[in-house]
This record gives sequence, structure tokens and C-alpha cells, in this order.
Amino acid sequence: MIPSPKKEIMLTVPETISRNITTAITTMIDKLEAKRPAAEVIKRSPLQKGIFHMVRFIYKNGDIHLYTSEMDYGGPDLAYEGIRMDNAPADAAAVAELTPMLHQLLETAIAQYDTHPILHFYFKVTGTFITPAGEVEMAPFLHISEEKRQQVIAAVDKYVAQKIHNGQYPTKELDTFMLANHLLNPLLRGDIAVAEVTGIFDKIIALNRHNKEALHVHRHNITNTLTSWAEEEFLPRYYTVVKDEHRLPQYTLRPGHPAAPADQLELLLYTAAQIIRYSPNYSRPTGIRFAEMAKELGSKQAATMLESGSGKFAPLTTPAVAVKVNDTFAKVDVHIKEESDTAYGQALAYLAELLEQGFPRSYSIQLKSKIKQLLPVRQLGKNTTQRFFANALQYPSLYPLLEKYARVAMAEEFEWYEDAEAEFCCLPGSYAVFGLGLAGEEWFPLVRDYLKQVDEEHQSVQYYFALALAEKHGITPTTIPVLVDCLLISPYEKPAKQLADLQRPEHLQVLLEELKGLEKYQAQQVIAHIWGSHDKLKAQAKKKGAPEALAALAAL
Repeated sequence: MIPSPKKEIMLTVPETISRNITTAITTMIDKLEAKRPAAEVIKRSPLQKGIFHMVRFIYKNGDIHLYTSEMDYGGPDLAYEGIRMDNAPADAAAVAELTPMLHQLLETAIAQYDTHPILHFYFKVTGTFITPAGEVEMAPFLHISEEKRQQVIAAVDKYVAQKIHNGQYPTKELDTFMLANHLLNPLLRGDIAVAEVTGIFDKIIALNRHNKEALHVHRHNITNTLTSWAEEEFLPRYYTVVKDEHRLPQYTLRPGHPAAPADQLELLLYTAAQIIRYSPNYSRPTGIRFAEMAKELGSKQAATMLESGSGKFAPLTTPAVAVKVNDTFAKVDVHIKEESDTAYGQALAYLAELLEQGFPRSYSIQLKSKIKQLLPVRQLGKNTTQRFFANALQYPSLYPLLEKYARVAMAEEFEWYEDAEAEFCCLPGSYAVFGLGLAGEEWFPLVRDYLKQVDEEHQSVQYYFALALAEKHGITPTTIPVLVDCLLISPYEKPAKQLADLQRPEHLQVLLEELKGLEKYQAQQVIAHIWGSHDKLKAQAKKKGAPEALAALAAL
């Protein structure tokens, strides 16, 4: 008797979809593993035990798009074509029905990679189903490899003991990135040991304080990780969060929210302080919002921080001047009791010391004084920060102190005076540098150093300083190099009368020497500021009796 053939097992719709998604995810992991030498990559740091920690999928009737990040950067990492069905999930109830089965299949599938370096000790899967009723989010799936988690704990403990607590030398930037992510990940050990973690971060900064560029990267790695912890782990427990790629996240306090642990609020404030003090100016609203939310959640320290700052910076009080600061809002209140070089000198020395100690470089001065000077430079506005420096510049004895302040203030990129916005925007130190440059040629080296720091995409006031400089000192072999530096980073304006003398025959050779060696577009930019266009310069160079230097300039 011939046995009857086995009947083919028919899968239900939830089973089919769950298997399709699971296969798509393992296919993507296999492709990533084939493309990247994971075993070699993780050797970069003793703290790295894996590369990828998440996958996000979008499912639409068999079509599955997978991503290894929260954002869509140029399309999916894998587009997988599954089985199309007429009765694919139609609403949230259908998605909820298949979720337990999908999670079970994912657990079995992802566990097979526990010994593979392609994945971290944890791996999260989130998904969106496109249904006729709209988009439906799947309950997230999380897999933790206990063996790999223990490896990470051991690596972290060893690194902290050897390189941090007993460390005497600078650390590696990648190690800080890895360490910060581990220390702030509740999946590693559970509750975060806040005092220990912030102590480790502070020690990393101390170990790397002698290398400015490396220190900036270490701070960036720590602050970014703290921000992610606040936005992704801590705040969503207490707030409804609405994200928009064009603006900051919007937080609404949930009614009846649980009490926030005091140490977690301390970590949120620590995060706020790091952002406010050390991150670029455009990040400061995030830091201030974190402090405000800490206050909403019951932190008394946050209330004090918002009202008077962190308390890190003691006020200055002398018979001549009183200065108090709020580092949360980056404000400095200066009360000049007596108009003298003593008063302004004490305030300047205090300001320089503030910045050296970590006060936010994008700050503003609220000035109370009888004298209200302004610098003779158009397009600087009339803010009180400028008035303070214009007043101080009335005392030549303070010029060396003004230079010292300026060099400290202008040392960081992407910082601007808080009360100088839009077309008046300028790098901290600008007012002192402009005033000194107008005061005398001995300060031109400071001016040229300053111009190297200017971010011309966000600042244009240096052009108006160039006009003021030409007006004050004239066009000379000494002023021409400074003017060229200004015009190289100035937005185009039609030729100004203050620069007209640059066309005089006796100045052309000096101008030519300054433009030699520049890129063609740079030389043309300076020429356009002086002659209006390259074509107008060439026309002048062709005239009978034109100086030879004109033709050489046109050839540039």
C-alpha cells in the first residue's frame, strides 16, 4: 500500500507575518556580518563587545523595510519582500494579536547571535505596521545576552579601576564614548549609580584637560550620552513627548506621575549644567529646559539653579564694582559704582577668570553704569555687552587686560554674545578686539588671530569693522593685510568709499603680495570688494599707462 503524502502545514496569517519579519531581520544581520569584520572592529576599544543594538522595521502587506537607526538616512538598510496577503493586519487589534508570536520567534532567532560580535549585549526590535486603519506601533522586543552582559560589566570594572580611578594619563576618545554609553545604560546593571558615574565623568575631564581638542571630544561624547539618557530613558517616564525634526521636543507633564528619585534628578541637573556650560550656543535651550523640568519634578536644587545659577561662581564685590552671575542663563550683571579704570579692570579680570573656569562663553552682560559709550563700528547694535567694553576701552591702561580677556573669550568655536542676534551676531571677544584694533596698530596681531576664529557663515560684522579700520588708520602697508583678512570672510557688498584707496598705485604691490597664494575664489572675493568685479579690474588693467601690478592682480 502506497502511503498517502503528508499534508502541507498551513500557516495562519499572524504566523506567516511573524516568520517573514523574523527572517527579514536575521537576513539583515547576516548581511551586516558579511559586510563588516565585526571581530576586528570591536578590538578598537576594550569596552566594545558588539556593533549593532537595534533594528526598526516598517511592514506593509509583505514589504518589509529595515533600519539600524532611529532615523531614515538615505533609505532602508534592507528591503525584504515577504508574502503578500489579502487579509494582512487591518488595525491595532490584529497587530496586538500577532505580537506575542513574533516576539517568541525573535527571541529564538536573536539568541543565536549571542556569541557573535556583530550585536551588543542587548538588541531591541521596534516596528511599525501600515494598516488600512493607519500606522500601528508594535510593542518593542528586547533580547539580552546574559553572557555578553557579564563580559561588558567585567570590562567596564577593569577599565574604570585601571584607567580612571588609578589613571594618571589621558584616555582615548572612543573609550569615553563606549564607557559613557555603558554607565548610563540601565540594562547593564539596573539603577544608575549617579554619584559614581558623575565622578568618573569628572575624572575623565581632568585626565584630558591638557589637550584642548581631545577634551572637546571627550566632553561631547559624555554630554551627548547624558542627553540621550535624559530624552530616551528618564523624561518619558514623567512626560508625554512629542518630537518634531524642525524644533525641540515638546514635553507635557503627565498627571499623577510617580515621584522622581532624588539622585536621578541630580543626574538630570548635571546633564543640564554640562549642556549649558560646554555645548554650543544653540544647545543651551535644551539644557535650560532640562533644569526647568527637574524643578517641575520637585528638585529644590533646580529652583536655585534657575534663579541664581549653579552657585559655582562666587560674585565679585569691591568698592568700585559689583558683579554677580547666573551660569544657567549665561548672564553677568555688572554694576559700576565708580567710573574708573579700577572698576573696569576688576570686572575684566573677573570675566576672564570666569571663562577660564568654565562659565558659558555665549553670555551677555547686563550693565549698570553712568557712562554709555558705543564702538564707532556700524551694524553692532546697541546692547549693554558692547557698552561695557566700549566704556572699558576709554582707559588705555586696560588694553593689555582687554587683550587677555579677548584671547580667552574667542578661543571656542560656535559661540556668540547672547544679546547680539541676527545681523549683530558676533564671536565673544569681538568688542574688545575691534576697540583695540581701532586704538592702534600694535593690536593688529590680535585682530588677525581673531579673524581666524570667525565663523563667517554666522557673522558679518567684521566687514563693518574693516570699514571703520580703514577710516581710522587709512590704507597703508600695515593696514592692508588686516583689511584683506577681513574681506576674505565678509559677505559681498558693493565697493565702499573707505576701501577706495586700495586701488591707488602705491598700494597695489602690497595688495598683490597679500593675494598671492590664495585660492582663486578667495582672491576674486577681495577684488570684488575693492573694484566691484573681476571684469572691472581687468578693464582698468588694460588701460594705457595702467600699473603693472593691476595686470598681475587681474591674472590672479
